[in-house]
Amino acid sequence: MRFPIAGLAVAALLATSVAQAAPAAPAAPVAQAAQPAAKAPGAAAAALLDGKDRFSTMLDTLEIGSPLPALPDCADHRTPDGKDVTAYCVELRGDGVMRQVGVPRDQRPAFMDGPRLVALVDGNALVGVIVPTDGIRSQDAAAQALNARYGKPFRQEMVDMKDTAGKSVRSIHAGWMRKPLTVELYAIPENPAEGTIELLLPQARALMANRDAEVAKSLAPPPAPAGKGGKSDKADKAADKTADKAEKTDKADKKAPAKPVNPGSW
Repeated sequence: MRFPIAGLAVAALLATSVAQAAPAAPAAPVAQAAQPAAKAPGAAAAALLDGKDRFSTMLDTLEIGSPLPALPDCADHRTPDGKDVTAYCVELRGDGVMRQVGVPRDQRPAFMDGPRLVALVDGNALVGVIVPTDGIRSQDAAAQALNARYGKPFRQEMVDMKDTAGKSVRSIHAGWMRKPLTVELYAIPENPAEGTIELLLPQARALMANRDAEVAKSLAPPPAPAGKGGKSDKADKAADKTADKAEKTDKADKKAPAKPVNPGSW
């Protein structure tokens, strides 16, 4: 994923789901409210192992390369407070290419951030899945789940970042491949407490590239009206092109071919 445009579009798509929350839930009976306290002492440790199992189960349910399952509307499967979902469902306000899919709490991996992931759809074929994660807070569990499903990564490195408080942290950036599927795990540079797992077929990358081009086109300034100065205008344009080429050449010479700048650029 090309993070500066497509990544922000995905983040915005997931963030807007909160605004659709239902009215606040009525107070729960005392007996029900006391139920969470009955968890076993080893529940936290079990959650990591359970996350690996749930991750595989989730991807088996949403099988990349197969048709997107016929899922109900999430509007009919929200929790009373509107912040979660009670079944696999789809937010119907998607644009047809990037769709939010709700995953119920008891069926999503522990490292998944929030109840929704993004499905990339080409026609009716599911060609990619983007899973938001807790970034560095659960990156070890996420990497463990990916290793269990896809084997050893073809590339892995630790990336130095700063958290929102300015503290130095180290995040995992790793990639797996099961052709034609590529998988990538990384933290968001602006906030390493958030991260992403991308599972993409080539068709998904093409769809995202088209989305990038559409967004870039919509943000581009309108073209200036054609000049009426005849030869003078033509000479000015030729001079501008020459200056632009020289500037680009200078910039290219100054660039050092370091490792990728943007996450998701492997």
